[in-house]
Order: sequence, then structure tokens, then C-alpha cells
Amino acid sequence: MEPLLLEQKKSSSCLSCLSIIFLLVAGGILAATNPGMEKYQKYATEALIRYAKEKVCLPASKSLEELVKSQLCNVLLETGRQEAIPAIIASNTRRDNYLLLSIYRTNLYLYSFETVGILNNFYVYRAKQIPPQGQE
Repeated sequence: MEPLLLEQKKSSSCLSCLSIIFLLVAGGILAATNPGMEKYQKYATEALIRYAKEKVCLPASKSLEELVKSQLCNVLLETGRQEAIPAIIASNTRRDNYLLLSIYRTNLYLYSFETVGILNNFYVYRAKQIPPQGQE
């Protein structure tokens, strides 16, 4: 066999080995950093509270009634932060675990969210409003 062909086979085989090692290491990192349901519950709870405080709990006017409603809304959010909100999220979320990443599907009354969990982070890729029953 010619030395040049032998050298090409060695470099090709070495490249294949390096590619396999890289894929195994990358897969191991993805699997190790695939966030679980508990971490998703914390993420979703904080995101929901942040959204509600910015969009829902703001007073519509400066009237005393609106200010009281706003304050009550904020108090309810803070009170529910530890147990109630995470429990609601957990009971309305389905996790599809693909080992390297997870897909979370959450239905909260009038809204549906799909989130990917990968590398210890979450990315919402679909959020849509669900029409109320009977108005479809």
C-alpha cells in the first residue's frame, strides 16, 4: 500500500474519532444542563408574576378604588409566589423530556405557552391566547 494512502486513512480515521468525541461531549453537556420541572416552575412563576405586575396590577386611574385593587393584586401575587402559583403551573404543565432538552407546554386558563429548556435556560417560543369556551 502506498504511504500517501495510508496517511490519508489515518487522518480520516482520526477526524472521525474527534468528531465522535466532540458529539459525545456536547451531548453530555446538553444532558447535564437539561433543566427539570422544578426549575421550570420557578422560572414560570417569576415570569408570570413579572408580567402581572407590569400589565395587570397597574391601576387604571388614580382613584382610590383602582389603587386598592392594584395593591391587592400585588399582595396576592407575593402571597402566592411560594406555593399557590407554582402549584397552578405544575398542574397545568406537561413536560416532554428529550434528554438533551425539554419542551414545556403550559395552559393557564386563557393562555397557552410552549417553552424549550436547554443549557439551564428557558426560551418561550410560542405564546397564544386561547378563546374562552363557547366563543370559538
